[in-house]
Amino acid sequence: MTGSLFPADGRIVVVAIDHPLYSWPCEGLEDRHKLIERTAAAGADAFIGAYGTLRDLASSFGDARRILKLDLTTVALRSYPLTPYQLAWSIEDAARIGAAAVLTYVQVGGPGELEALCAAASVAAAADAAGLPYICECMPVQSQAFPDARDPLAIAAATRAAAELGAHVVKTTLPVPAFELAQSVAFGVPVIVAGGEPAEGSELLAGVRGAMQAGAAGVAFGRNVWGAADPAARVAELVDAVHGSGGG
Repeated sequence: MTGSLFPADGRIVVVAIDHPLYSWPCEGLEDRHKLIERTAAAGADAFIGAYGTLRDLASSFGDARRILKLDLTTVALRSYPLTPYQLAWSIEDAARIGAAAVLTYVQVGGPGELEALCAAASVAAAADAAGLPYICECMPVQSQAFPDARDPLAIAAATRAAAELGAHVVKTTLPVPAFELAQSVAFGVPVIVAGGEPAEGSELLAGVRGAMQAGAAGVAFGRNVWGAADPAARVAELVDAVHGSGGG
């Protein structure tokens, strides 16, 4: 199922540009056309985006795959508050605009967790029926149930839940220490790690290399790409860490 999404080596560099759907400003994403073209040319394999961007700028992505984010939450200024997400688009919408895959977000331990898990289950089944890969972005959030959102066991629990729901790929948090991602990779579903909070280049790339050595299938970074001083250069570094000699 993931053959239409992943390059031949089974690894992937994804740029997430869905953030303006629910938070603004996003410094570096003001000109989405320019950002997409530059990072696609630098080697990004795929982009996670909202319906309007994937539809209206389809030609900007070049050969990169487009992944439609099916859900949304309320809009905030200068923050990413812990709010529930709800489905807004469908598998049919994704097929109509030529998306290569779909994605929904589950905040394990957050508000609306059960509703998001149920939505993920429905999307997984519908994606199977349509022959479209489904990425479940499933990660713990700091809460009473999960006081440490980067605890390897918590991340493994979120990853396993996504696998049980029927996800073809899981996007989740990089645990501390990074080599403990092996707990999540062991479930047999490709795992790609999110970028999270902005980080320095050396720290970020060290984390990516650790994730790849632990068996990750790639990365899906947003702020750590379009928020970088040179987004294209950052993507080139990620491509080397994931696909090249830096990938282990």
